[in-house]
Amino acid sequence: MKIADETGKPVTHHRSVRRLRSIAVLPTMLTLANMLCGFAAVYLCMLGLIDAFTGVGAAAKTTLNRQMIEDLLPTYVSVGGVLIFLGMFFDGMDGRVARMTTGTTNFGGQLDSLADMITFGIAPAMLVIVMILTGHHEGLEGPFIKQRIAWVAGAVYVSCCGLRLARFNVEHAEGDLKHTRFYGLPSPGAAALVASLVILHEHVAEARGMVLVNSLPVITVIAGMLMVSRVQYVHVGNTYLRGRKPWGYGVLMVLIAGVFIAYPSPTLAGIVAIYVLSGPINTLFKKKKQKHAPESKKQTTEPTADASGVSQSNSAS
Repeated sequence: MKIADETGKPVTHHRSVRRLRSIAVLPTMLTLANMLCGFAAVYLCMLGLIDAFTGVGAAAKTTLNRQMIEDLLPTYVSVGGVLIFLGMFFDGMDGRVARMTTGTTNFGGQLDSLADMITFGIAPAMLVIVMILTGHHEGLEGPFIKQRIAWVAGAVYVSCCGLRLARFNVEHAEGDLKHTRFYGLPSPGAAALVASLVILHEHVAEARGMVLVNSLPVITVIAGMLMVSRVQYVHVGNTYLRGRKPWGYGVLMVLIAGVFIAYPSPTLAGIVAIYVLSGPINTLFKKKKQKHAPESKKQTTEPTADASGVSQSNSAS
């Protein structure tokens, strides 16, 4: 069947195929490492569900067959949370290596978003689902409403992550690498919030585990909404990790590192929570400042009287 234009003449379509001649090997390998971290996290979530479904008990929940590591990461789900943070490391390195070698390309940007969708979109949603389904120690035979809540929370998060990544690709042109702020919570930040709470759950399950499990669906949905919002967040790498800093900044980093070594999971969750909350708090302060700015400006321009009763202006003129 031939397609005709408005004049009735047949239209011939000439397919123009642009072939990719070469790729930057090292940055691509780092991006694929990020993607594989997300894939491994999903796989570990499946193993966690199998444990809950079979009810084999803690004896079958060995993770890496190392006692010291299992004390820090006792379950498959906790290891999956750490893999998400490992994916963040590779995600931060691929762009830097690309700029140091062959430069950034559109191919690298598209591949990076695909990897982020798996590691920071699908994998955290799976962590949430597994944690909700298994957090009440009822296995997969718990209330059906719990399964619905888990699925809805994960579905909202994944959808928002996809929208966030697509919007970022459209709004940031190729080579736009010096931005210091994001509009909306970055997907690695949202994934870090979910993963840090999952890891924290493994260490406070006996004391506050139920609180985390019950609040995790709400936190996950809020994180998804922040990703597609217009709340501004700073770029951690370009703002805090680049350029020269005062010596006090180094002392602060050493103190944070010491606290992290002593209390790893609470410190990690606290740092991520502060970053996630920083966006809405700064937005509220800016709106409050803008609201009072016209009033203060009006007061400075009103004439005032001196001691002799002569009216004079506050302006420099």
